[in-house]
Amino acid sequence: MEIGKAKTGRGLTVWVGAGTLAACGLLLACAPAKPPASLPSAPPPLAQPPPPPVAPPSCLRPASWADLGPVEDDLAFRGLAEACRASAAYYAELPADAPLAFGERSVTASEMAGALQALAALAADPAVPAAEKSARVAERFDLYQSPGDDGQGHVLFTGYYEPVLRARTRPDDRYRYPLYRHPSDLVEQAPEGAAPAGAAAPRCVGRLVDGRLVPYYTREEIDTQGVLAGRGLELLWLDDPVDRFFLQVQGSGRVVLEDGTAVRVLYDGKNGQPYRSLGKHLVGAGKLTPETVSLEGIRRYFAGHPEEVGAALAVNPSYTFFRLGDGGPYGNIRVPLTPNRSIATDAALFPKGAPALICTEKPRFDAAGNVAGYDPFWRFVVNQDTGGAIAGPGRVDLFFGPGAQAGLMAGQMQQGGRLYFLAPRK
Repeated sequence: MEIGKAKTGRGLTVWVGAGTLAACGLLLACAPAKPPASLPSAPPPLAQPPPPPVAPPSCLRPASWADLGPVEDDLAFRGLAEACRASAAYYAELPADAPLAFGERSVTASEMAGALQALAALAADPAVPAAEKSARVAERFDLYQSPGDDGQGHVLFTGYYEPVLRARTRPDDRYRYPLYRHPSDLVEQAPEGAAPAGAAAPRCVGRLVDGRLVPYYTREEIDTQGVLAGRGLELLWLDDPVDRFFLQVQGSGRVVLEDGTAVRVLYDGKNGQPYRSLGKHLVGAGKLTPETVSLEGIRRYFAGHPEEVGAALAVNPSYTFFRLGDGGPYGNIRVPLTPNRSIATDAALFPKGAPALICTEKPRFDAAGNVAGYDPFWRFVVNQDTGGAIAGPGRVDLFFGPGAQAGLMAGQMQQGGRLYFLAPRK
């Protein structure tokens, strides 16, 4: 795999998160040519089935398995069945004839549900060797490639994860940084005449003042000026404002309370303010370099300059609200994400819930936790999330799962590669 020819220089974009979760997508972007992602967390499953997708003009183009050479899943298909079943359940809730676009070809939700169930059965079959599974996938699915940002298939891969933090139900001298619930005065409105009849209307987020929608409070107003304090919106309390910031970027996470109980905090809306890159700001201000602006690099800088934390975080006015819940984290098709198998892409360009194949590189660490190199790999994944910064045909955000190790992987994932989608063979 000649991935090196497609790579961008390291250090330009640093992500620690993606999704409707992946808002989602990666979040600490520093790359001037790549928009930062907003972080992936999604709302809980709806009581009613989600609306059927409308097949958009697709940028995918037919590709040949023969041109790829041997394809070996680097995880030997572990976890793929779970992700496929989740997408199959999503398709089963849609009208059977709901279309999904693969280039100029349209595939129905019913066809996709059956194909995903069959792929799940194959992936979970212990009697079939991994190499044979790859061969059978090639026999059963047609291949479609993303053109990437350059029209030549180059795609930038980043990563996101689910933080695991400690929290308290009441504040004290240490745990004094609140996570807020969704405020009652945060509203969404569709502007009049914003969309033609029958089309999905854009939503404006803000608060009503004298019957007029105005922008909602910024991060600085919420965290520094305390405009939400004392309104009973405090959900939990953290001991580190930087941890809180990254949790908001990720969109969801797990927290361990004082009695040892583990609970999940889930995305429950944003303030509608634009996302601004913390990493890009720190590099532009000369605080860090493109080579040092990793998740850990940012933490180390703030540890040595605690007086700068508030002002630096306020550069990003976007703010995430949370709720307590079970299950998840959820992607934009409202199914639980599967570690190492769920990806976030641009929902306007690629078929939601569809299986995909990625070819890129993953970080390898030494005993001290430093990056020792990057190893090329192939992996079958499922498109189950999106993100505000995961835009265009040249961006993919890979979900690494919960915890510190997943965060380490996600924070160092910024590699070039290729993206393919799989459609059931006619």
